[in-house]
Amino acid sequence: MAGGGFDAPDTGGGLHKQKKYKKGKKIGVRIDMTPMVDVIMLLLTFFILTTTLNTPQIMQINLPKGDEEDKVKVDMGDVLYVRVSETGNAYFSMGKSDGTEEAPEKVSFNDMKAKIESVYRSNPKLIILLKFDRKMKYSTMVDMLDEINKAAIEKRYSFMKLEDADKEIVKTAGG
Repeated sequence: MAGGGFDAPDTGGGLHKQKKYKKGKKIGVRIDMTPMVDVIMLLLTFFILTTTLNTPQIMQINLPKGDEEDKVKVDMGDVLYVRVSETGNAYFSMGKSDGTEEAPEKVSFNDMKAKIESVYRSNPKLIILLKFDRKMKYSTMVDMLDEINKAAIEKRYSFMKLEDADKEIVKTAGG
């Protein structure tokens, strides 16, 4: 039984060499983002073009030019003066045909719509002159205009500056 040396250590002289495999560099996974950016831009463009934008909620006020020929003669008996003090208190006074006006009365914000409607029922040619103090809150003016717009009347009103004489009228009425 010659040459069977299965248990003998390998001396390296045999034909059978074991190959050692080298591990190659791992190539990282790379994702190309260019198509994804293109898709995102297309979606963004689609949503911008198809979305309806809200129009700003503004109040349109037409102011007169102030030319002499534009002046309109108004019977003062058809005029309701609404003066609003710095604290937001409203005072109503009805004009008289002779150019004077009645004593102002304080009207609460909750009763404003009903008061304007009752004055309008007695005089359908009613014109409202709104005089606001410059130091009052802007939200008070907007709330009062909303109440006038809610009233079931023909909307004819004008803004005027609250003069010193008007401030005296408000002060004597309790404001």
